Amino acid sequence: MSDDIDFDEDSIDSNKKVSDEELVDKYQKHFDKNLAMKLLVKLRKATRDKPKVISGSTGAIVSTLGKLLSALDNPSTPTHMKALIIGAVGYIVLPLDLIPDFTPVIGYGDDLASAAGVVTAVAVYSDFTLKKLDEYIDSLEK
Repeated sequence: MSDDIDFDEDSIDSNKKVSDEELVDKYQKHFDKNLAMKLLVKLRKATRDKPKVISGSTGAIVSTLGKLLSALDNPSTPTHMKALIIGAVGYIVLPLDLIPDFTPVIGYGDDLASAAGVVTAVAVYSDFTLKKLDEYIDSLEK
């Protein structure tokens, strides 16, 4: 056996640290904010005139998704938090996850549970309100 093993330092990535900015750039390429906004608007339209008892987890996911998107747009949100937001929004938007979103009643329940911690962490950076969302939806319908 030879001890003369030649390693190319650039090929060994385990020792390299990736910056928060690089992570956000990497994952933001696969992130579609327009898709997230379309889902937010669609869910809000379906729940805004319904009692909270009927809208259930769908109404809660509207609030969660709105807060995440609002914090993502805030320039003062730290980059590492934006990376978490992108992951949480991606999990909400993708229809196939632990419990598929089209499953009645509980479809968005796992999405809500997975995003709850991120929303708590970024809430200070969000100015989302249902009133602002409703005004936005009304402006689209004019």
